[in-house]
Amino acid sequence: MSSQPEPLPMIGREPHAAPANGGEPVAVAPAAEQSNPIRDAIAEAINEHKVILFMKGTPEAPACGFSARTVAMLQSLDAPFAAVDVLPDPRIRQELSAISNWPTIPQLFVDGELLGGCDIVTEMYESGELAQALL
Repeated sequence: MSSQPEPLPMIGREPHAAPANGGEPVAVAPAAEQSNPIRDAIAEAINEHKVILFMKGTPEAPACGFSARTVAMLQSLDAPFAAVDVLPDPRIRQELSAISNWPTIPQLFVDGELLGGCDIVTEMYESGELAQALL
């Protein structure tokens, strides 16, 4: 298995039929009266990828130490993962936090569920829980 992340554009994506999390879509809070394409794209990306990391920068060029550490842990486990850079558009981070109820970046999702940020992922990595969660 390759640990090369799959880059994801966040806007203008086509729907995908089968979510990676066993068919359970991520719950997205209803929008007031109009659709929210960024929130919809985030929820779709979470549902489509078994492992997805929302981070600052890219896996090849992380823009913060916490994102770099999280990428390094995933790569050391040879875990394939998709990655989304939250920096190009501040709305991505805002909508992601609204979906996950988690304020900090990075955020790691596995099977449609938020595992946590860098500190929680580090604890899981050190205890062996992260490797198990990625199976």
